[in-house]
Amino acid sequence: TRNFSKAASLRCVTQPAFSRRIQALESWLGCELIDRGAYPTRLSTQGEVFYEQAISMLEQMRQARNIVRGSTALGAVKIIRIAVPHTLAFSKIPRWIEELKQSLKPYAPSLSFQLSARNMHDAVLDFTNGGSDFLVCYNHMREPIELDPQKYEVKTLGHEDFLPFSRKGENGKPLYDFTPSWSGKPLPVLAFARHAYLSRMADIALESGPPFLREIIFETDMSECLKALCEKGLGVAWLPASAVQAAENTQLMELESPYQTRMEVRLIRRVSEARESQPNSELLNMAWHLWPQ
Repeated sequence: TRNFSKAASLRCVTQPAFSRRIQALESWLGCELIDRGAYPTRLSTQGEVFYEQAISMLEQMRQARNIVRGSTALGAVKIIRIAVPHTLAFSKIPRWIEELKQSLKPYAPSLSFQLSARNMHDAVLDFTNGGSDFLVCYNHMREPIELDPQKYEVKTLGHEDFLPFSRKGENGKPLYDFTPSWSGKPLPVLAFARHAYLSRMADIALESGPPFLREIIFETDMSECLKALCEKGLGVAWLPASAVQAAENTQLMELESPYQTRMEVRLIRRVSEARESQPNSELLNMAWHLWPQ
């Protein structure tokens, strides 16, 4: 995060406690891990070296845990680990895993997938910390997911429209539209929590048209929750189109308006030098090339 307060918050500790942990680690290593003379805060040269070694050690520990648990059957079962935000876990991942399993069956008859579905920030963190082999995520040119191109390789799988939806009324028209909200009646909005990546997508979508009056009546970082409440007719929700298309017998309708934007769907992996130390590196390389669009 390049910020002690934010890092402490993410680790669910106070900033002083977090700082003491860093200082204790520095004392044990005998060097400074943080360049405190720079802004924003960054790792020192020694810190960068230790970070890479720590990620490798954590990965070895995870593999050791899998072996002693018997989940890998001493290499008989091949595992592909995927970090993904919640929305994609519900909408696109089930089809992708089904198609990947079929494509890779000749090379890995016993194949298992481990899915880590989280909010966008934690999904990226899980991947960069070595907890997963692939990261599938959204990306927008206004809110890019910035990863070091010397460490990570990116492939665009497609695009995702981010649109406003309302429940369909008995007359076949949406329960809500933007007309009253332009004339002074608030539009009830089911929103993403402010810390969620898709909240920023909603802000960008709203900038695409004239201002209107709206009232946020519910907030969450779970798109499935917003979709369910929208289907109950409680308000309008901005959602990735695939989240609605994946639902059977949905009662939701897209609202015609300028308030929309488009995101990329990206697949990310480590560069070749880093992948060589990963278990199943050959299988992971095939999965990269065979990944469905």
